[in-house]
Amino acid sequence: MSSYVAQPLSRVKIRNLALEMRDALGVKDVKEFPVMQFLEHILPQVDPEFVYDVMPIHEMGGHYGLAIPQDHTILLREDVYENAVKGVPRDRFTVAHEIGHYFLHTPSRVAFARGNDLRKVPAYLNPEWQANTFAGELLAPPNVIKDLSLFEIMSHCKVSRKVAEIQIRDC
Repeated sequence: MSSYVAQPLSRVKIRNLALEMRDALGVKDVKEFPVMQFLEHILPQVDPEFVYDVMPIHEMGGHYGLAIPQDHTILLREDVYENAVKGVPRDRFTVAHEIGHYFLHTPSRVAFARGNDLRKVPAYLNPEWQANTFAGELLAPPNVIKDLSLFEIMSHCKVSRKVAEIQIRDC
């Protein structure tokens, strides 16, 4: 079995990165993070080489999105892009997840690993866990959700029930 492992990152480190990004954008306390505006307008200013592309479903296969940091690229499946623009929570999360990969998983921060059972790799080394954590922290950080109910988090932050539950549990 083969897989990728990332440099270790704790939830606290990922949370701090997401909060620094929100703060730098002047949206630290904004409930609905403008993830599409970030993708389309801010990221190209942060990285002038950055491009994103919307791909046909048949070309993306089972992938909803794909970040390729070494090529300064994020690819999104067309249905994911369209739904994220409409504010669909799952698709907003997918975009935030790919943005997480883009910032967290440059070639120097991930490595190809071989092993008998990489399912036992700790979460803090797992690039998918890291990107999921980043997305949750970007979309529904503790300072925004601290006094909100589960349903208020879902409604105000435009996240799924699962994301809201995880953020409540881990904040």
